[in-house]
Amino acid sequence: MLDLTEARRIAVIGGGITGWFAGIALRRVFKAEIEVTVIEAPELFPFGLGEEGSLNLVDTLSRNDIALDTFIDEADATYRLGVVFENWRGGGAVDQYYHLLGGPGIPEIEWRADGFFPFLSARIALGEDLHSCIPGFEVISRKASQHEFEELLETGQSGLYPSYHFDAGGLERFLKRIGSARGVTCRRTAVHGMRLNDRGHVHSIQLSGEELEVDFVVDASGFARIGLGTVFGARWRSFENALPIDRVIAFHPKPTGANPEFVTHSTAMKAGWMWQVPLNRKVSAGYVFSSRHTDDTAAVGEVERRLGRCVEPMHQLTFEQGCFETAWINNLVALGAASGFVEPLQAALTALTLEQLRNIERVLSSGGGIVPAQAVETHNTANAQCWTGVRDFLRLHYDCPRKDTPFWRDVAAAELPDSYVNLRECFQRRTPRLIDIQPYVGSGWQALFHQVDWMSVAAPLGVIPAAAARAELRRLPAESRDEVQVYLHLRNGVTPTIGPSSRSVH
Repeated sequence: MLDLTEARRIAVIGGGITGWFAGIALRRVFKAEIEVTVIEAPELFPFGLGEEGSLNLVDTLSRNDIALDTFIDEADATYRLGVVFENWRGGGAVDQYYHLLGGPGIPEIEWRADGFFPFLSARIALGEDLHSCIPGFEVISRKASQHEFEELLETGQSGLYPSYHFDAGGLERFLKRIGSARGVTCRRTAVHGMRLNDRGHVHSIQLSGEELEVDFVVDASGFARIGLGTVFGARWRSFENALPIDRVIAFHPKPTGANPEFVTHSTAMKAGWMWQVPLNRKVSAGYVFSSRHTDDTAAVGEVERRLGRCVEPMHQLTFEQGCFETAWINNLVALGAASGFVEPLQAALTALTLEQLRNIERVLSSGGGIVPAQAVETHNTANAQCWTGVRDFLRLHYDCPRKDTPFWRDVAAAELPDSYVNLRECFQRRTPRLIDIQPYVGSGWQALFHQVDWMSVAAPLGVIPAAAARAELRRLPAESRDEVQVYLHLRNGVTPTIGPSSRSVH
């Protein structure tokens, strides 16, 4: 049991976006007389959470009473509606597919039958894309202004849940001002260690020239991993076999368009992939790659040839993808990169970090300051499930037809995690269902990537073959199959057939 009813000080190790979000949340959770301190240790990982917002970013802002309009102004934020994947199928520059942040209000997503989406399955059965059925794709394709999408969003007919691209430095400064105004104290100093009491709880944090006594610690120290890695020596669970990327070079190419785009660009390269996040005044970009298949010099040269201009590397980092098997030990819980790390694909680390924080808040609040050991154990189990889901979803992106370079051939030949293999076998025979992602969602936690997210990646890569979607549709009752035919008729002006030989749902 963890009893915080007489707590005097709560500490967050590490500033940045993660640390200040945690400080603001804990200030709200704990009574005013309890000190909440953010210790801004020197930055060890310059990329933080990146500059792609996940869907739960908006909920995090709302839960912490941060006005969306103010966030947009202070973080120089622009709408993020999804990702465009380029060259992941090895088809050259014209090879594109989109994963959009689809929302309610359109029949393709509103209608579920027997746990799946018949209209989306019909599109897969016919070899059609999934993104063009979303009304908001029109403003994405013509690179409309932010104002135009805002007007569409207000109608409730965009078919999208928006998130945001944002300037990381601007967001960090904004959160720090909010935290300070709400009573969060800040110390800018290095952390040299922790002192444990006889129960194995953190009693104090060793700073430069002093020790700070604490009752509860959130470790948001990023790659320093002061708590789990240095003090407690928690076991590390590597994702290296499933996700072979281990090196990143970041840079800022100049924007090329008048309006910032609504999607993040993810471009497959010879030894990994390159991201480009469109912001108002700059483009945040980087190449994440396997150091076993290229080096920094060759990677920069490849980027320059791809972009057709010189780039100046800003940061370089080697990392290992994976997570600690336990995130909460006694009176310390790790958050974000301090608990694990994955490559910056699909804003997965941002989504996971914010979901971790929501559940830390939930456990602390629900217990009234007294946290039973079972709640900590449940948090750890659910956290591990969530990391597994992120690993498998990201691994899906590499399950593609490319085999044109040593990297892509090695990825294709790599041993896959059992959980992903089992899921893939299901997708070979039907489209994704809720039961497929439930194992990744623990008690009280929310799914980070839903059925449509899996479909939006798996279908373009061929992981869900057209035959699987046709088989799914044939299992529908006759009345539902008729609805699918009506849908196709209204779309195309004819009645296409999609059976095994006649291509009919019947």
